[in-house]
Amino acid sequence: MSYNKLLAGIISYSLLACAVCGCAAAPETTTESSQASSVSDSITYLDAADMFTKRDKQSDYASEDATEITLSDSKSTCNSPAVRISDNQITITRTGTYVLGGSLTNGQIVVDASGEKVQIVLKDASINCDTSAAIYVKSADKVFVTLAENTSNTLTNTKDFVAIDDNNIDAVIFSKSDLSLNGSGTLTIHAAYGHGIVSKDDLVITSGTYDITAARHALSGKDSVRIADGDFTLNAKKDGIHSENTDNDEKGFIYIADGTFSITCDSDGMDAEETLQVDGGTITIAAGDDGLHADGDLVLNDGTITITKSYEGLEGKTVTITGGSYAVTSSDDGVNAAGDGTAGDSSDSASSDSSKEQKMPSGTPPKQPQNSSDSTEMPQPPQNSDSTEAPQPPQNSDSTEAPQPPQNSDSTEMTNAPKGAPNGNGNPGSGGMEDATDYNRIQISGGMLTVNAGGDGLDSNGDLTVTGGEIYIDGPVQGGNGALDCSGAATISGGTVIAVGSSGMAENFSSSSTQGSMLVTVSASMISGEITLQDSNGNSLLSYTPAKSYNSVVISCPKLTSGETYTLLAGDTTTTVTLDSLVKSVKK
Repeated sequence: MSYNKLLAGIISYSLLACAVCGCAAAPETTTESSQASSVSDSITYLDAADMFTKRDKQSDYASEDATEITLSDSKSTCNSPAVRISDNQITITRTGTYVLGGSLTNGQIVVDASGEKVQIVLKDASINCDTSAAIYVKSADKVFVTLAENTSNTLTNTKDFVAIDDNNIDAVIFSKSDLSLNGSGTLTIHAAYGHGIVSKDDLVITSGTYDITAARHALSGKDSVRIADGDFTLNAKKDGIHSENTDNDEKGFIYIADGTFSITCDSDGMDAEETLQVDGGTITIAAGDDGLHADGDLVLNDGTITITKSYEGLEGKTVTITGGSYAVTSSDDGVNAAGDGTAGDSSDSASSDSSKEQKMPSGTPPKQPQNSSDSTEMPQPPQNSDSTEAPQPPQNSDSTEAPQPPQNSDSTEMTNAPKGAPNGNGNPGSGGMEDATDYNRIQISGGMLTVNAGGDGLDSNGDLTVTGGEIYIDGPVQGGNGALDCSGAATISGGTVIAVGSSGMAENFSSSSTQGSMLVTVSASMISGEITLQDSNGNSLLSYTPAKSYNSVVISCPKLTSGETYTLLAGDTTTTVTLDSLVKSVKK
């Protein structure tokens, strides 16, 4: 949403428009490459085949070759010359596998093995370090932390961090090198001051169960965060998962192949400086800021993502959805393509020494509070049928109707509005009040997306392209936003879209679309109730029950044909629409 759009909403109450339409675990490799990507249409896609090594996923070890370390306050023991014990600080100096069991009430494990690969096996280990990291990787080629089967392990810090060398140690597990975690055990981390797990290189997790509570980020990798699988409960005062590298514009990415995530955070659920790509998993997020945020490309290929609370639900320079299922609740935009791809004010000591407050895409005004509905329940999208109506989601009665702009009571068809105006059939583009970029875009080719937004449902500062999938939008009840907001060309050639909301800033798809789309203002005032589209024979093509009030409906589906007449039933209103053009806007 922009200030220009708010102004446009005030001066263009008599204008009308709207828009909507509708309708794997990564392979292993044998090399440890930091990133492989291919660029298509200026979007960076992460190569799943190059995200994880075989050893990343290898959680077993030869116990007869492993070194045992028994932890005990002032009495820790180990018979290897590769391990130095000084009071409650245990230092590992050589390559090998080290099995840790026991507890330290105020101690630390240090890995100082330059150029070496080290495996640490946590076997019912409990380590607290009051003012530093419980596990500190000072120097190594790569460190693997394995959670032994049927074990429960706990790592904590309880006081503010105090410097012990030149490194800015600020996490319960802090690594200057590549860090990989796996295993079938459980790891509980409590960071009273700082982050949960930080790698100043790549952070890789391939298995295990993690319960992390952190005063800052729960998981952070400077070059990348890559997760193949696992069970994660993350509670963070900043981001749930964070990656940022201001020194290399090919790094600072997040890749999710699979896993189960429950993330509660004060900032972003997942925040990547570059690409954020999800190829699978079940993810639930309650965020104080964005649900999923990428300064670069946000790519969603598969998985089930539920964002129960957010400022903006899905945000990136570009947003690409090819499959999966997504339910987004947001106080502002549901899906937003904005920014120029450069990192905003998002630096944090997990990847730099400066403190992060709240970042925004470059070029956007400060975030403003939204007057949105109290509705937080996401409606379940219907099943399309030619003859029967699918079960409808429950109606949410908490929504309140905002004052609506004056409406013309004459039933006239709005087909001659200027190109670029909100209800014109050209490029809608926020009522022509914003310049379109050539690098922002939303493109949806598959999957199922439901949005309950206090601001715009779909908001692109460039183009919006829909070629497939199912999209259901409960848009704003205020006139300063729309179910669809596109500054460039909004086109549809496939899929099913139903988008409802206030008519004040409604937009339709452009006349260059190859699939039929209708934008209908069904009432001069806000109404509620089921929406059903019927063909000329009275057959139901699709139906949907919005979660809150509306007076504007955008419908597009493959069965809309130029020259045919349709009946739109919305609440207690009936509107007949003849598609004398493939894209049509009708005013009640």
